[in-house]
Amino acid sequence: MLPLTRYHLTYYTRSYRYLAPLIAYVGMLLFVYTITPNPVPESYAFSSVWLFVVAAWLAWSFTDLEPEVQQAVTALHAGGAVAYHVSKQLLMAAVGMLLASFAVLYPALAGKLERLPAPEEWIAAAGVHIAMFALGTGVALWFTERGFGRSAASLPALIVVQVLALASAKAVAVLPDGMACIRWLLPPAGMLSEQLTRLHSSSMWSTAGVVLYALAYAGLLCGGFIARAAGKKF
Repeated sequence: MLPLTRYHLTYYTRSYRYLAPLIAYVGMLLFVYTITPNPVPESYAFSSVWLFVVAAWLAWSFTDLEPEVQQAVTALHAGGAVAYHVSKQLLMAAVGMLLASFAVLYPALAGKLERLPAPEEWIAAAGVHIAMFALGTGVALWFTERGFGRSAASLPALIVVQVLALASAKAVAVLPDGMACIRWLLPPAGMLSEQLTRLHSSSMWSTAGVVLYALAYAGLLCGGFIARAAGKKF
């Protein structure tokens, strides 16, 4: 699995498709933190939302990077389509850990925040950022060629879903009370960012519950995509 993951990394870095989302991600955070000091919960809430967007951008551009014929050859050498797609997700997970670490550590260690985060704030911020990256990746997978099909509507549809996921509270507020449960069907990105903003008024248990729910949601998205993609012929 590790050689296969290294192959994906080499192929991806040589394509330079990672440059635009990476520059956008780092550049936005550096720009936002030019003004100091910044409140801790709100700053981490913003960077987690931005990570959700960039994660989807990275996954959407990476998943269909190889030509279809080359995907079939790589999957054959990998021992099957499942191993092929799992190795891609492992690479995305490693990238997500790096980007989440940068978003959590940089503003605190560079003195961009009004104070050093408390231990529970470090833990909550790290968990939310990791969950946000996993959610962004899981959502984007379903709008790639193997998830959505070859359609010009895939990217606009992905953007719409992302907006609904982030604004789920406001989107559901206009619906009748009996339909409020629809919010639980949307990716819980909005719940995660809201949890960070009200970190001081909520318990660590509630934060952990939201993070675990988001990770489980992302796991279902990624696992379902792998099963669907592996069942399709190249």
